[in-house]
Amino acid sequence: MLYQRAPYYLIIHFLLGFVSPWYPIIGIIALIYQLCQYAFNVRVFPVEGTIKPGNSLEHTSLKILEMLIGYLCGNLFKSYIQFSI
Repeated sequence: MLYQRAPYYLIIHFLLGFVSPWYPIIGIIALIYQLCQYAFNVRVFPVEGTIKPGNSLEHTSLKILEMLIGYLCGNLFKSYIQFSI
């Protein structure tokens, strides 16, 4: 079961992935952050300032997939910029 969440978290995950080709430490920290949420079985909502119990591999995988899509888009964009210069 996927958890209800605000759509801006999708945008945040995408942006974290998108900037990772330029700043890899951001992607590494974001990945560790997601895995820690899964390991401690909690969901952290920084914008709302809340922590809720319960997490799943499906939910964590979806968030990591969102970051991966952002990373791939960022890598393509970075390659395009380097190629066109």
